[in-house]
Amino acid sequence: MLTVLRIISSLISGYMLLIFIRVLLTWFSRGTLGKAEEILGRVTDPYLNYFRRFSFMRIGMIDMSPVAGIIVLVVVLNMLNTILAYGKITVGITLSIILAALWSAVSFLLTLYIVLIAIRLFMELFQPDTYSPFKTTLDALVNPVTTYVKNTIAKKNFLSYKVQMAMTGGIFVALSIAGNMLVKGLSGVLLRIPF
Repeated sequence: MLTVLRIISSLISGYMLLIFIRVLLTWFSRGTLGKAEEILGRVTDPYLNYFRRFSFMRIGMIDMSPVAGIIVLVVVLNMLNTILAYGKITVGITLSIILAALWSAVSFLLTLYIVLIAIRLFMELFQPDTYSPFKTTLDALVNPVTTYVKNTIAKKNFLSYKVQMAMTGGIFVALSIAGNMLVKGLSGVLLRIPF
């Protein structure tokens, strides 16, 4: 039984790697790899298409379905690894694993946007009047988030784009720190659940 679980665990890890490669290829290759990319798509797309059905998986230009798919696989993988390590799994361990996986995704997004906002803010401070496709792409990613945060916090006030970015970045850093502390505390409580 343990051998079967180890094999399944290895297969899930390999499949997650394939999904990651598939996502990277969609960002950079644009179908130029031919047969290899087609085979990879046939292996990963049926699983990812399940998550693409949900409209909330698309945030602006960003398709979050691969993140959701990987989260599910991480939860299953962590549960299998827990069973392999301890011979059992409890409700508390399961809830802690799910919480950690969900926070991992949220933390990734917060960190991604902190980095994107920092890059864009740097460009705004040191190259304010230059045009570049990279700047346009960053704006397409950053603007919806900064506008949402601004409208949530300072709806009636006018804030410059620089201030909106700085405010959003600061809020995301604070959320990241507070979230890490909260998840660590909640995980400790969940792990103590005896059943």
